[in-house]
This record gives sequence, C-alpha cells and structure tokens, in this order.
Amino acid sequence: MESIKTLIILFLWCGAIATADDTLQKKLNNLVVATEEYPPISFKNKQGRADGLASEVAYRIMKKLNMKQSIHIWPWARDYKLLQKRPNYLVFSVSRTKQREELFHWVGPIYSMKTGFYTKKSSPVVIHNLEDAKKVKKIGTYYESFDEQFLLKHNFTNLESTDNNIYNIKKLMRNRFDVITATNVTIKAFMAKAGYTMDEIESRFDFLNVDAYFAFSKQVDEDVVLAWQKEFEKLQKSGELHAIQEKWLK
Repeated sequence: MESIKTLIILFLWCGAIATADDTLQKKLNNLVVATEEYPPISFKNKQGRADGLASEVAYRIMKKLNMKQSIHIWPWARDYKLLQKRPNYLVFSVSRTKQREELFHWVGPIYSMKTGFYTKKSSPVVIHNLEDAKKVKKIGTYYESFDEQFLLKHNFTNLESTDNNIYNIKKLMRNRFDVITATNVTIKAFMAKAGYTMDEIESRFDFLNVDAYFAFSKQVDEDVVLAWQKEFEKLQKSGELHAIQEKWLK
C-alpha cells in the first residue's frame, strides 16, 4: 500500500515538473527578441540574419533554451519604445545606466564600452570636460541613446538628435555638426559604412563608461529572466563569452 502511495506521489511530482517546464517553455517562446543595426555588436548579414557579438551570444542562449523565434532588427527608437510599453519583449544590447535601471530586467553584461565626443581631425574644438562640450555650437547624438539621455540629464542644450549613426558621421564630416557622440566599440564600423576612415576623426573626451545587457520588459516573469541569466553565466564560465568578445572586438 505504501509503495502505491509513493508511486502516486512520484507520478504527481513528475507531472508537476513537466507542467512547470512546459509553462516556462511557452513563456520563452512568446518572447519577441529584437536588436538594432549597431555593428559589430548587432547587424543584418548578407543572409538577412542578425549577426555580431551580441547576436551570437543571444543565439547560443536561445538554442540552449530551445527558442525557435527569429531575432528582429528594428530601429533603436522602436526597440526602446516597445521594450517599455509591451509585456513580452527582449531587446539587446541595452546600456545599463542609472536612468534605465528600474525600467527593465537585466541579464549580462555582454560587453563594456565607453562613449565620448568625436570631431574631425582638423577641428580646433577642445574638450576636456562636460562644461567644455556645452560651449560647442552643435553636437550630433543618436535618438534615445544612453549617451544622449546622459547629456540631456546634465542640461545640455546644444544637441541635435538623429535616428541614424551614419547620418551623424556624414553631418560631422560635412561640417553640419561640430562634434558627435559615439562609442569606442562601434565608431570604426560606422565610419566605414559612411565612407570614411578613423584617420579622419579624433576622440576628444570620453565621458561615460557603461556595460551592455540583454534587457527584458518589466512585465516578463522572473523565471524567464532567470533561465536566460543561468545560460549566460554558463557562457561566461566556459570561456565562450570571452571568445566571442575577442572575435568581434579585435
């Protein structure tokens, strides 16, 4: 009799675990996963598929979690808006700042970067600190980017926002901007896409160091975020994350 009871308990217990696993899998599969054109971190390759450092990390985690959905590549402003307003969104890579801390759930960090002010090589502009930058006539920034948000919070009034990093570079090189903001991990790729080389610009002052993460809508359940965090930590411990960083940031 006791053995029958034990078998029943085990059966019910296994069924509960299976149900829990199915529920988690359904939640994972309902996630909308999105990124932006931000080479070499994320971009659309020739096959039309998301590629780059963060995309590679995302695909490895998604494979481990048996997630079959595609990664969307949308404009950053759209990604950021949906991430704040929709309940089942995962966007990467998102810079984790104090201003954004309570808006999302975070998994990472995927990589670190610094952002600063860049000018044409021949520019007479001198920037040693934020106050110097406030005196510049016009600074090009990327709409809703972490660096733009940071500068607005610090009372900058000379910013002009665009929705394309390449536009910023072209405007800088055509003397429509005196300065632009950019990160050390993406500036080289954006310069090349705009048709210029790094020899034509100069970094004047770095004003912010940040880590980039996978960001989940605040309404995403904790077990989904935890599942991603566990797989991410496995990539860290195995050395795979470091190898991916070396591959794309060399």
